Amino acid sequence: MKKINIIILSLFVSLAYTEETKKDFQINKLHVGPNEDAYVASFKASANSFILKEVKIKKPKTRNLKKLRFINDDDEYAIRVFDKNGTEMIAIGIGNPFFATYEHIGYEDRKYMGGPVTSADIEIAIPLEFKPAVFIISKRDSVGKFNDLQEILVP
Repeated sequence: MKKINIIILSLFVSLAYTEETKKDFQINKLHVGPNEDAYVASFKASANSFILKEVKIKKPKTRNLKKLRFINDDDEYAIRVFDKNGTEMIAIGIGNPFFATYEHIGYEDRKYMGGPVTSADIEIAIPLEFKPAVFIISKRDSVGKFNDLQEILVP
């Protein structure tokens, strides 16, 4: 009977401890849906300079959401988002915004499906759980390592 009481008591203690830890642990959503408000940051960019145009709370465009993803091997540029304490909140791969691709039915057999451009308008969507304070723009070098290109403070 004593063993059963000890087991029941330890169960209650572990459940109470689990409830306490749940309150301290918070999971932040990393992706934004097309019908959700988010921080939408707009940049005017050239190959060596990014200018922050604005950061607004609004619903992001669906076509922009399709482009946003975590950093992968195909990304030449990335935007890392930091909060006011300097903690990195999220890193977003933006591919190579200075190479425009096009798709036309009937031209799939062409060798080149795009070309370089000198400037680009870039929009990224950040979940409202993250309050952006600093953006760091990084560019991949010839070895495949990202190097910080520019730091932009959010006004």
